[in-house]
Amino acid sequence: MAPPIETFPASEVPVRVQTAANGKRRKGDKIKLEDCELLEMVQYSCWLEGKKQDVTKCRPIVKLFRKCAGGLIVETTALEKG
Repeated sequence: MAPPIETFPASEVPVRVQTAANGKRRKGDKIKLEDCELLEMVQYSCWLEGKKQDVTKCRPIVKLFRKCAGGLIVETTALEKG
């Protein structure tokens, strides 16, 4: 089982991205998410329908990310759509 992770509001992402997972400040200049490349990924949520559960229906779920220098990728879906 994966360890529990801290949750925080999307509004804190620009501040939290300045700190690495080990709690130390990231090296280099301050990361400005708006300067990072915007990427999009589409995932699908699917379910079965019908009397015999023989019809698969899916709906797309769009997720947005920012890819910054040094390979850092941050999900920003809530920030971009909010």
